[in-house]
Amino acid sequence: MGYSLGMTLLLVFACKTATDSDAGRTSGNDTALAPERLLQRTCGTLRHEAADSVQMVAVAGSWNDWDVDADEMEQIEDGVFEIALDLEPGVYPYKFVEKTGEHRWICDPDAELVHCDAGYDAGAWDDCSPGANACNSLLVVEDCSEPALSLDRVDIDRDAGAIAVSAHFLASSALAELESATVKLDGAVVGDSLAVELSGLEAGRHVLTLTATDTDGQHTEPVTVPFWLDGRSWETGLMYYVFVDRFENGDPQNDGSEGAEYALADYAGGDWQGVIDRLDYLDELGVTAIWLTAPVDNASGSWGWDCNTSFTGYHGYWPSSSVELEEHFGDAAVLRELIDGAHARNMRVLVDWVGNHVHQDHPYLDEHPDWFAAEPALCDDANNWDDIPETCWFDTFLPDVAYDQPEALYAMVDDAVDFALAWELDGFRVDAVKHMPHSTHASLQGLVRQRIEHRAAGGDEDFYTVGETFDGDRGLIASYISDAELDAQFDFPLYFTLRSVFLTGDSTLADLEASFQDSTSSFDGAVMSTFFGNHDVERSISVAWEGEHGECPSGALYEAPSPDWEDPYDQMAMAWTWLMTHEGLPLVYYGDEFGLPGHYDPDNRQLMRFGDELSSWEQDLLTHVQALGQARRDHPQLAVGERTVWWEADDAWAWTRVHEGEGMLAAVNLGWDDTTLQNGASWAGLPESGTWTDVVNGGTVSWSGDSLSVTVPARGSVLLVP
Repeated sequence: MGYSLGMTLLLVFACKTATDSDAGRTSGNDTALAPERLLQRTCGTLRHEAADSVQMVAVAGSWNDWDVDADEMEQIEDGVFEIALDLEPGVYPYKFVEKTGEHRWICDPDAELVHCDAGYDAGAWDDCSPGANACNSLLVVEDCSEPALSLDRVDIDRDAGAIAVSAHFLASSALAELESATVKLDGAVVGDSLAVELSGLEAGRHVLTLTATDTDGQHTEPVTVPFWLDGRSWETGLMYYVFVDRFENGDPQNDGSEGAEYALADYAGGDWQGVIDRLDYLDELGVTAIWLTAPVDNASGSWGWDCNTSFTGYHGYWPSSSVELEEHFGDAAVLRELIDGAHARNMRVLVDWVGNHVHQDHPYLDEHPDWFAAEPALCDDANNWDDIPETCWFDTFLPDVAYDQPEALYAMVDDAVDFALAWELDGFRVDAVKHMPHSTHASLQGLVRQRIEHRAAGGDEDFYTVGETFDGDRGLIASYISDAELDAQFDFPLYFTLRSVFLTGDSTLADLEASFQDSTSSFDGAVMSTFFGNHDVERSISVAWEGEHGECPSGALYEAPSPDWEDPYDQMAMAWTWLMTHEGLPLVYYGDEFGLPGHYDPDNRQLMRFGDELSSWEQDLLTHVQALGQARRDHPQLAVGERTVWWEADDAWAWTRVHEGEGMLAAVNLGWDDTTLQNGASWAGLPESGTWTDVVNGGTVSWSGDSLSVTVPARGSVLLVP
């Protein structure tokens, strides 16, 4: 299944009816429009609400060289100004200018897209002061010669398994009228009008689509409304990163080398069919969301040179297309089967969005050379990773997108949202966040709200955007999280503390509690993804065994072996207990559930192993993580509710959480001897008596008289749930 660029759906927002100022609606949920409102339509219509004292407003933008006198807006009522611009299809930065003595420059609060000039102030990116080095609103003017649909209402009732949607028709000419409409649910026709109410739907993921045909025989692009009815929230879930090429070889016919000197730097045979074959494995692990390697085509051949080898695009971060799929992973039918199979198991599907750069083989480089910096400054040179993160190039063959070019900005985020709609995705893992300007993330989120979540019509489905900013600075990470930008990011500062406590022993459990509290306050309200390993750091089990290893210290790469004694696996198990019983969306990097070893890239991307390929220690750790994952999926109180520190000591820590009357208690013991923790229950919100199951060790714990006693194994943990 493919998709087309520049979907007409955007016309709903960039091109409005000439009488849109009074919305053209009757009261309540009745969305009938008077016939004349469907006949008049212009492109490039802008509207601004100013204070009543403002008597004159203009719009200045790239089309009029920012002339404050060129395009004055008409005051249609007190404080409300409007203008219909006669512009060719394209994208145009602009601002409103309120003329009250000194001119006041204002960004459009209703604009979904943001554009920033080169050299803008990243610390004040939402400042719309006049002149260069500032940020602007971005107007998208499409060709309005085709009809379109505009959603008026999206009302999802998850308790009742119901949805109500209504839309109105935007004609392409004064003579055209609505001829027919079709509404489909999951591909089956369920209605023939632009208003539909459905109930009694099965729990799970659904897609409602609306299309229409006018009396000239022209068809609208479909309006797509994806929604879930399983009651699952991101914050009570568990995410698994399937590094596709290293996970499972389900179809040897798409195998093949691209010429790297070292096997782990080349394609290894993993594919989408292999992921399909292991969906039951992920289900047994308690996974509710799958993060897949970027599915788009990556460059052929091998590139660069490091540690005595060149590398290939097996990882998905060298996109040579925004549309075509990676042939080493399979074809469109297999990717569709994978996504449908995950959805059938109530698993959300995310993919990497690689927006910072393209590979030099990407057609955009030839078609639009002005979208990329002419002379690259490599991120590895000097301190460019931090000094010029938004303009440095990752490598000489990875042109950095110049997001100060409005056309480049719109093309990249539009491609991303088109891809998400075409493949029915549920979220993006946004790569290299700090290497793109804030306008990129704001515009991506704007199009997501507009075309996937349909917020303006009342939609509340959450397409999850989680960013990667590899940094220990919580302030920097948080600066990209807001209603206007990304939903969340990966919590790197917490990861560094987890590693220091459970792997190297350089920090204490009290330090971990402080780090957790710092993240809670710094990222308040965001469902951060917490993790204990990813594809950019050394494998946790290897750090626990050998400490930090470094990048090819002997000048070449080699594969780290697995530990051959128990303690590193115990350290991993304790860390997993902590991670699975705290707020956020925990991430399992493939293989970390049993302790797959590895030093730095690409050794931290060794081939996945299953079943009989695991040692007894690895199998025990896998069983531990499976129990935790299933408990998190089945017991929301592991993730949300009122948390209380129930016990604190140098080597032992325990915490409780209560949500809607259901409680849990978890503890870890870093010591070399069993330890018994005894404390009251009711002060932490737990019942004064009860019998609870120990998820990770088996058996039960009973108490009465408001005195709860818990024995935590040496170098172990417990998790008690009702």
